[in-house]
This record gives sequence, structure tokens and C-alpha cells, in this order.
Amino acid sequence: MPEVSPYEVGQTYLQLHKRLHRVVEEAMTASGLSLSRTKVLMELAADGPMNQSALAARLGFAPRSVTDTVDSLTRDGLAERTSNPADRRAWLVAITPTGAEALERAQAAKHVIFDQIFGALDAPARATLVSLLTTIDRGLTAGSGESCVQQHD
Repeated sequence: MPEVSPYEVGQTYLQLHKRLHRVVEEAMTASGLSLSRTKVLMELAADGPMNQSALAARLGFAPRSVTDTVDSLTRDGLAERTSNPADRRAWLVAITPTGAEALERAQAAKHVIFDQIFGALDAPARATLVSLLTTIDRGLTAGSGESCVQQHD
């Protein structure tokens, strides 16, 4: 097997990531929710009502992006804003029953597309892939959030 450089691995991964993201986004949108809207509803379903800044921090999204997403979810009846009893100046965002149903459909669509994509690998190959990705992830976070990029003089 020919030697493959870290650069080649990185390029291949980035190209695949872009394609995977597009395919998953298209499948999710066809089910009624984009990937980002699904992530917001998943967070609300898992942890209950929260303010938008907490939601943005948990998701790693820009606050403005969360505001836009919550606005669209609210407009579509999938989430609702209620006053925060602890701080009347702030709002809490909660998933609605309609939002929970939409999330269930989106999750089912995500399972189908992931089965189609990763079903091409047998179980041992999937386990190896998860192990490799986990190793890379640990390497990125090993420096307590510091960048793994070395500065060159």
C-alpha cells in the first residue's frame, strides 16, 4: 500500500466532509428540517427550555445564527418563546409538541441517510472508522483547547 501523507489524508477528509454535509443537509431538509434546525430542536428536547445565549453556547453557534434559527422555528410553530421567570428581560425557548414531531421525523431521516452512507462499511470497518475519528478528536483537544497548529518563525 502506498504511503499517504497527513496532508493527503486531510484533503481527502475535508472533501468527504463537504460532500457528506451536503448529502445529509439535503436529506434532512427533505424531511422538513435543516440540520441546524434539527440541532436546535435536539438541544431543546434533551435539556428543556433555555435562553438563546445558552443555546448558542451549547451548540457552538454564533448568537445571531441561533436568533435567526429560533425565529424561523417559532414562525413555523416548532418552538416558542416564553418569559423567563428568573429574569423578565430574557426569554426562554422551548420545543413545542409540533416541534417534537418534526424532530422525530428528522431523526428518522438522519438514521436512513446514515444507514445508506455508512452501511457501505461492514461492522469492523465502522468500528475502525469511529476509533480513528475519536483518536483525531482527542488529538485536537489534548492541549486543553489550544490550537494544534504549530507556529513557525
